[in-house]
Amino acid sequence: MKTAPEATVMRGDLQPAFVLAAFDARRVAVDIETTGLDWKSDRIGTVQVQVPDFGIAVVRIVNDHPHRLIELITSARVQKVFHHAPFDLRFMASHWGVRPVNVADTKLASQIIDPYEDHANHSLAPLVKRHFGVVLDKSFRFTDWLSEDLSTEQLHYAAQDVTYLLPLLDILTKIAVVEGVADLVEASYAYLPVRVATDLRGCGDVFSY
Repeated sequence: MKTAPEATVMRGDLQPAFVLAAFDARRVAVDIETTGLDWKSDRIGTVQVQVPDFGIAVVRIVNDHPHRLIELITSARVQKVFHHAPFDLRFMASHWGVRPVNVADTKLASQIIDPYEDHANHSLAPLVKRHFGVVLDKSFRFTDWLSEDLSTEQLHYAAQDVTYLLPLLDILTKIAVVEGVADLVEASYAYLPVRVATDLRGCGDVFSY
């Protein structure tokens, strides 16, 4: 597996050609960078989208409604692959007023496949190291993602986080089939938009006693 390719920076929204490529590909990898961890008070700085065999876009979010990104996130035609999707989707749903559909989550899949593994080992960096032998540099996570001029290191960081999501999903899907939990994984993906909606409503885990 190669290191992350160069990313194209887009201001405000995805370019039309990139959206068309995403709809043709039928699945994309998505990740966000934020100013903090609280979807209620922090902001989305960038959204990274990888379209297979087309490229990676790093979209600097400068307005409240990036219409082409919203079209992609809410489309049932294109699967959006995240790692720890609830984090990204809570921000998107809260800030953009959208209901995401057709999403998959590599962290969720990993947790269902191996529920007794240490929780930290379901994070993206350990999974990428385990399956691809690549060490991801996570040191730029808490840098300034609202900057007008994102550094080369920030762009590389943003690109690397979506570079491995699709091949990682493919590997985890095969393991889920072997382990007999593929249906459970798929059902959990389908539940993600509901969980995000209940979180935004303030319900939290509605299944807790």
